[in-house]
Amino acid sequence: MIRTRRAPLVAATTAATLLLVAACGRSATNVTHKSNIDPTKGLASTTPAGTKSVSSVTWAVYRDVNSLDPIYAFDYPENTAITLMCESLLAQSPTGVVGPGVATVSTPSPTEMVFTLKPGVKFWDGHPVTPADVVYSLDRNTNSSLGGFYAAPFSRVKSIAATGSDSVTITLKQADYWLEGELASMPGIVIEKNVAEREGKNYGTPSGSIMCTGAYKYKSFSPGVGVTAVANTDYWNTAVHPLVQKILIKGVPDTSSLTSGLETGAIDGDFAFALATLDQLQANKNVSVTQGSGWSTDAFIVSNAKGVLGNVKVRQALSLALDRQGLVDSVFKGAALLPKWISNPGTFGYGKAVFDAAYAKAPYLAHNLTKAKQLVQEAGATGKSFAIGTSSQLADVAAEAGAYQAAAKAIGMKATLHSVSANDYINFFIDAKARAKVDGFLTTNYGDYADPAALLATLVLPDGSQNYDGYANPQVTSLMNQARSTADPDQRAKLIAQVEQICADQLPWIPDAQPTNLLVTNKNLTGATASFAYMFAPWANTLGGKG
Repeated sequence: MIRTRRAPLVAATTAATLLLVAACGRSATNVTHKSNIDPTKGLASTTPAGTKSVSSVTWAVYRDVNSLDPIYAFDYPENTAITLMCESLLAQSPTGVVGPGVATVSTPSPTEMVFTLKPGVKFWDGHPVTPADVVYSLDRNTNSSLGGFYAAPFSRVKSIAATGSDSVTITLKQADYWLEGELASMPGIVIEKNVAEREGKNYGTPSGSIMCTGAYKYKSFSPGVGVTAVANTDYWNTAVHPLVQKILIKGVPDTSSLTSGLETGAIDGDFAFALATLDQLQANKNVSVTQGSGWSTDAFIVSNAKGVLGNVKVRQALSLALDRQGLVDSVFKGAALLPKWISNPGTFGYGKAVFDAAYAKAPYLAHNLTKAKQLVQEAGATGKSFAIGTSSQLADVAAEAGAYQAAAKAIGMKATLHSVSANDYINFFIDAKARAKVDGFLTTNYGDYADPAALLATLVLPDGSQNYDGYANPQVTSLMNQARSTADPDQRAKLIAQVEQICADQLPWIPDAQPTNLLVTNKNLTGATASFAYMFAPWANTLGGKG
């Protein structure tokens, strides 16, 4: 999947300034980022349910929404808008546990998954959800003519068929214990077949419409204005009673505008990370800031293995030269964990005791200039250069690129910066021609469900959607495939922990920090999901005013 990041359009901090002011940043002791017991202790998964009706809420995302079609949802704005309104076959809880969604699942055999629709599930137009709608929705992911982003999760699927008046059976070529997680995310969202066929290419665009099943239903999608959803008073799940009558999802790319809007009440909420004004918002009595469990990883993507970064000793040296505590304090204002692995420990949604134990034994990624210089000399890389993709319009990206440039200089190498506009930064993820100009670029990246394997699969497997440098390690590939086929959660966790340990040494990507999920709202709102689960499941079903 393509993963970009919040784009605060403020002046970029130079690497030198970043390191000088690092000590002035807010400490992250409240999230115990050096804990060897539970690194996510103290982080919220949700907030207390609202009790009062609210007429209207404006929710900020870092740019305008591009599409409401789930097969094209690849970034924060799209996910935020779609999960407000649409539901998947299975669902992710705020703690990352996968359970029933619009359907329940049984597994008569390791290669058979039977989904049974819940009684009374219906779309906003009153039409019941049928097995034909489910089959159609899932098949769209692998329809090459549509060109969606989620074909890879279905690589082990042999067939998807309606097998009863309320059931759909997925037959697998071999066991796949990652698929349930994917079907609790964008690939599992159920839409109405007749509406999608009628809308054609307009489905999910400002020129068309959508049809889902959620507690909030689509009203409008206007470029420059945003996506508007209204409470679905005829929601099929009678246990849920949405309290907010109207929610506008609005693109607010400028951090100063976002901050001002949150302080004045013009903006009611936002999910954020690397928020430059976090201290200011925390100090404002009209604003509530909740640090939730994060599932994303801030990292340097190595995209060219033919250059100097193709040498593992150079990657290790660059990692050792990076001042991660400076980044956590200055760029993230303390709202991030120092990394040990590529994946954020917030993704331990199963086998948690196994993951926690392995994570506790693993060392933090160290800062050691002496060793870094030695590795550069051993690699014969002294004086050699590499190019970093960046954008001067993205302050956090620019600051981190500057920190890598300073790290390279400190170990006798040279890093040049290839800067593009904020709008063009996404091209590093989707355009090979853009990547040809650089050796790596920055990202804040995530998998589709609470499992370290969800992100790892995109970058360490030979066919991974983000394996830009052709990383291939037979041991890693074998462990990943074993994990995918392993039913026991603890055994699966052991296999993935081994992959993480290998990757922490070989660094196909270089982790910078593990952001927490920042939920920022006005002081009178409560009930929003606080963890990164908001990206994959309805996050506003209990949103409302405080009593």
